[in-house]
This record gives sequence, structure tokens and C-alpha cells, in this order.
Amino acid sequence: MSNISKLLNLAKNPARLKSLLSFNEKGYLDTVGWFNAFDSQAPVDYNNRPIPWVTYSFIDFIKDRLRPEHAVFEFGSGNSTLFYAQRTGIVVSVEHDQEWYEKINKTKPDNAEIIFCELQTDGDYCRMPTKLGEAFDIIIVDGRDRVNCCKQAVGALTPNGVIVLDDSERPDYKEGVNFLLQQGFRQIPFSGISPGLFYYKSTTVFYKSDNCLGI
Repeated sequence: MSNISKLLNLAKNPARLKSLLSFNEKGYLDTVGWFNAFDSQAPVDYNNRPIPWVTYSFIDFIKDRLRPEHAVFEFGSGNSTLFYAQRTGIVVSVEHDQEWYEKINKTKPDNAEIIFCELQTDGDYCRMPTKLGEAFDIIIVDGRDRVNCCKQAVGALTPNGVIVLDDSERPDYKEGVNFLLQQGFRQIPFSGISPGLFYYKSTTVFYKSDNCLGI
């Protein structure tokens, strides 16, 4: 169906059209700050505070479970780095884009570290958390080479650590999902929309018993 046909069909249903036009004045999209994110093309909430570019359902789940004693590692950096740094003890992010790295590194908080690493499939990028020789409570896989990042993340977790894979519904990441399940992790997918975007996606938490998020 063409966009014109969709608009004509919408015009035939005044109640639906009225509801859609009110979304920027009330309702869920306004409450979560979706319009702010759409206008700025950046993940922010209703008050324009930084949030991760993941599903809103995941943000609702994790924001009150993060603790100052948590150490977080991110594949990828940005507003998510600021979000996690405000709520945890330390955030370490690896970034493959030089220009983006320089931008984020200038504004990072004191408890965040951004590491630049050139991207090579199954190279140093995916191995960065293990190369650091540290253990992390939460590892966020939201950058490039995600299947290999999932595989390498397991070796850098604390005993009660969790792994978070964004866009976990994508067929390209199925191998990574299966690997984590084979390692004994259980999964909870948080599905829905994300800041400024309006298509279905999932952000999945992989966890074991006695995990740091109290699942």
C-alpha cells in the first residue's frame, strides 16, 4: 500500500486520526519523551536527559536496578554512557568510530572511560573487556561485531554478571543468542519501540541465578 493510500484510509477514520494527532500532547509517546528524541535525533527522555538507544521497556526495567557498586562495560558509546555513569560506579566503553570517540570523550563524566579501537571482525574490539583484565557486572553489546562480542563477554563477567544484547531480534545475531543460551544463560527480551524510532525491536537480558539485577 502506498503512503497516499495509507493517508486516505486514515482520513476515513476520524477517531483514529484524532488520536494520532494528540500523541504529541498526551499519552505514552509524550510521556517517555519520544518526540524529543525524534526531533533531536538523539536518545533523550521527556526532560531531554540522556538515555540508551534501546527499547523503552528495557529502560523501565533497568533504571531502578542499577547500583553505585556496579561496573559496566559497553560495546559502543554515546548517551548510554552518560545514562549508566549517572547510576553506576564505573562505565568503560569501546568505540570504533574515531570522530564519535573524540566527541564523546570530551564530555564524558569522571567515572567513565572511552577506549578507541579500530574495528576488525573477531579482533581486539570484541576482546576489549577481557584484554582489560577486569570483571564487569553488566556488559552491554550494542556496537559492531555483536556475535563475537557476545562470545567474548562471557569471560569478562563477574560471577553474578549479566549481558545485554540490543536488537536481539535480528537474524544476524541469532548465533550470539544461541551461544549465550548454550552457556547456561536464561533470557528476558524487552520488546517495543525505542527513542525517536517507530519500529519493533528487542533488547534482551541474559542472566543466571543470583545475578546483580535481582532477576
